[in-house]
Amino acid sequence: MDATFGPGHRLHDGRDYSRVFNRQQKAAGRHVVVLVRPHAAKEAPDGRIGVMVATKTARLAVRRHQLKRWVRELFRRELKTQAAGHDVVVLFRCDPPADAHALIDQEIRQLLPKAIHSTAQPGQRRGGSRPPTSPQR
Repeated sequence: MDATFGPGHRLHDGRDYSRVFNRQQKAAGRHVVVLVRPHAAKEAPDGRIGVMVATKTARLAVRRHQLKRWVRELFRRELKTQAAGHDVVVLFRCDPPADAHALIDQEIRQLLPKAIHSTAQPGQRRGGSRPPTSPQR
């Protein structure tokens, strides 16, 4: 098993994340939502990961970074090859208890295969353009 986790295994900029959000396969759990999008194997043969924890979810930066480290470590150890050919984004819905490391790992292990095998859904834009209105008389 390759234990490295270099820059080629991560989503880096907004464009990478937007591709996943715009055409996604997803599975939701109690604490996290896993979004997946297939990509060309030449980009990253094993798969790439991105983790998002909102300030509203975890107020302290220390906690947000801890959650991201947990997910990246799980991905590096176990899920990198399972996610081969996919970009994966893990979104935290709520801040799990401090002793829930194993719980989060188990939830992500269960959700990743579900997301990979689900049907793709186009992303929904928030805000932005409104549907056309009928002219008033």
